Amino acid sequence: MSRPMRCTFFLAGEDLEALSRIDPGRDWRELQTGERAWILQTYLRLRDAGHPVELSGTAPEDGLVVFHAKQAKELYRQRSRLRDAFLVGVRADNREPLLADVEILQNGFFADGRRRFFLPHWPQPGLVPRDPERGARIERIAYKGFAANLHADFRTPAWTGFLAAEGIEWVVDAVAFAGRNRLELEWPDFRTVDLAVAVRPDERKQRHSKPATKLVNAWLAGAPALLGPELAFRELRRTELDYLEVASVAEAREAVLRLRRDPGLYQAMVENGRERGAGYTPEALVPRWAELLFATIPALAERRSLRRVPFALKMAGRWLARTASLRPAR
Repeated sequence: MSRPMRCTFFLAGEDLEALSRIDPGRDWRELQTGERAWILQTYLRLRDAGHPVELSGTAPEDGLVVFHAKQAKELYRQRSRLRDAFLVGVRADNREPLLADVEILQNGFFADGRRRFFLPHWPQPGLVPRDPERGARIERIAYKGFAANLHADFRTPAWTGFLAAEGIEWVVDAVAFAGRNRLELEWPDFRTVDLAVAVRPDERKQRHSKPATKLVNAWLAGAPALLGPELAFRELRRTELDYLEVASVAEAREAVLRLRRDPGLYQAMVENGRERGAGYTPEALVPRWAELLFATIPALAERRSLRRVPFALKMAGRWLARTASLRPAR
């Protein structure tokens, strides 16, 4: 290509002038919604790395338009402006945005390298690692996330009573999802977290849509993780040093006792996490985004004529293809 394709990040209904001035590490509370975490944060990180990107709440006429699935309806309302644009939809936890010419996914379940591309979610902005002076002690275990994403069994005496008997503090750094409201949580702070726990409720639909962010955060924080049986975690797992998989409170209890009995295993998991996490820092992910947005997808867009097909026909064709293949919506 003679010149890079214009790349616009679409974020409607926001004060973009104010948001464009935030720093992800410092202002992490501004990045708690999916739209901001994926669209605003990616724009900011690519811009700060010197890449030619734009942020707009108005659909551009041409180039790549990167949008979150939750804003597909708003983008569709502005479709008359999208005369020669190629639409890049970030699916996140949502249904497939039929408006998108290509998709970015947060795990590899539906990725095919042709129209659906996997890119890891950004790690927790502003993350503060565990204090290494704590050594291999296990005195504080934490769950960090939305309340609905913690299995109910981890709120029962079978778990809390066990931890109390072992002299371990159980920290649930969680609230109900609050949409665009700022949440007063301490998600980035792992200074006194000795183990991270994340086991979701038994809902199959979540297992195919979620990212591996809690694993990556644990790696970067230097806190070994006990994680549920999820696709995204298993995709990244090489050995048990990456994390210990637990599907129940009983398995979680055994994992805690095992790590207390074997401080060498604990320390090996910390060191392994440091090595694995290096591949998922913002500095490591920016080049992956740049390769996809400025090389892979533009080359694909140049080969396709879909940009000239009416939106209604494109969306109908994709819906029929999905239905015919019996492919699930997520």
